[in-house]
Amino acid sequence: MELDASQLAPHARLEGDVVVVGGGPAGIVLALELARADLHVILLESGRGSFSAETQRLGDTVGEDPPHASMSLTTRRQVGGASNLWAGRCVPFDPIDFVARQVTGHASWPVTYDELWPYFARACEWFQCGEALFDALDVPSLAERSLVPGWPGGDIGATGLERWSLPTNFRVQYHERLRAASHVTLVTGLTCTEIVCRTDGPGVSHAIGATLAGGRASIRARRYVIACGGLESTRLLFASNRVYPDGLGNHSGHLGRWYMAHVESHIARIHFATPAQETIYGYERDPDGVYVRRRFAFSPRYAVEHDLPNAALWLDNPELADASHRSGILSLLYLVLASPLGRRVVSEAIRRGQLKTTAPVSSRRHVENVVRHLPSTAGLALALGYRRFLQRGHKLPGYFVASATNTYRLVYHAEHLPNYDSHVVPTSEVDALGVPRLRTHLRFAEADIHNALRAHDHFDRYLRAHRLGGLAHLFGDHGTREAAIHDQLFGGYHQAGTTRMAARPEDGVLDANLAVHGIDDLHVASSSAFVTSSQANTTFMIVVFALRLAEHLGHVLRGPA
Repeated sequence: MELDASQLAPHARLEGDVVVVGGGPAGIVLALELARADLHVILLESGRGSFSAETQRLGDTVGEDPPHASMSLTTRRQVGGASNLWAGRCVPFDPIDFVARQVTGHASWPVTYDELWPYFARACEWFQCGEALFDALDVPSLAERSLVPGWPGGDIGATGLERWSLPTNFRVQYHERLRAASHVTLVTGLTCTEIVCRTDGPGVSHAIGATLAGGRASIRARRYVIACGGLESTRLLFASNRVYPDGLGNHSGHLGRWYMAHVESHIARIHFATPAQETIYGYERDPDGVYVRRRFAFSPRYAVEHDLPNAALWLDNPELADASHRSGILSLLYLVLASPLGRRVVSEAIRRGQLKTTAPVSSRRHVENVVRHLPSTAGLALALGYRRFLQRGHKLPGYFVASATNTYRLVYHAEHLPNYDSHVVPTSEVDALGVPRLRTHLRFAEADIHNALRAHDHFDRYLRAHRLGGLAHLFGDHGTREAAIHDQLFGGYHQAGTTRMAARPEDGVLDANLAVHGIDDLHVASSSAFVTSSQANTTFMIVVFALRLAEHLGHVLRGPA
């Protein structure tokens, strides 16, 4: 059932078994999984089915933070949450992420990879991304070929897979299912502004919701789950300071700390000494028709031995905006994205990322590229348009151009090392509902830059030792490369760490079951709980944790099945 907050009576009271704050992927999965256990869920969503700029502005941050993207690009206050912006990449964390390592300051997770792995298959069902197989060697039709012929494996693997959903917009896929669920009450247009704790002992009394029209509601339940995104979940805990003046969950000063993104950069090209026609440079499809893409990664043993962060590397196109690539189809894609139509083709964050370049931009040269290769460009454009927008089932995530010289730009995507000084704090400025806005201080350390350079050096030595090719840096000397990486460091899309999990309350905000330490009836289902950020984006693992939490709450509230 769905209720618009405008339909609620003044000072309405709502009651259920579980209140879930936030209708993004984690909130939707929690609500529907708990409903299957015959628990009545009240799912609060600040937005509605359609986008509202006024509602979106509630989450704006204060001040300038150059490495941080605008919240309007990274979050969406709408049913489906950030999946309305998401491109569909599904990648799990790795076993090494849950091991205390020197490179991560011995950061310690209170859960293990083996505890989470059983939820991968169910997460893949929600994302509609096929089987939970993330290594090409586990897919017979893919195992027959190697990303690069003769790749020996060992210290650096080339068989890791990223999977791509339809892409699955949770609003499109699951909004009607929420409406039809008898045990779910989806309340849209209602923003949770405070979690009110009891004064007679640990625990939650009720949650308060408010509308932009001035309405208010009190919501009571047996359990409360905050699932409204990394920073917004953290902001709600800071704002819930009636009983705990420093913020709910800030018992040991970790709330808002350890803010992590990812270290992503282009600083080298990779040239393979193998036959160019045998390089698997783009997307493949598994037996279910799901698009997958191969990635390079250091083996866990090698990464620990050499104190390297968990990182993935993959092949990429030339800079789209740099017309010197002389590709008609890439120039056409650039012209489309640079036009007003571009905002309708991909999310604004992806559009801006694709248009970035350090080279002079010439629309005339792009047009010349298209005209020079007009017949082949037109044919490719029609084929790509069909596979991206009209093809039934899984859609093509993107397009990659084969290199005749077997040379490709290399993407480096690594964990952002935990850093106490990277943090967010509430300010005196409030939003339209009176909730204090956050100021972000996203900080990358010199170690993040240094490790990126070291990882490339190790990769280059591996290639040369096995006579597979080598790397050529895009920038000159070591200092220039450091500066280039620094200039590329940017985040806010994967908001991790600000309510970190820990086995002991003195080490974090949440326990192993995502409950605020000392308050067993309040949980946070968000990437803010992550202790390290892995090489993977956060979306897949958020749903993994949501599934685990749903099972836990089902046992607590209904007993074992």
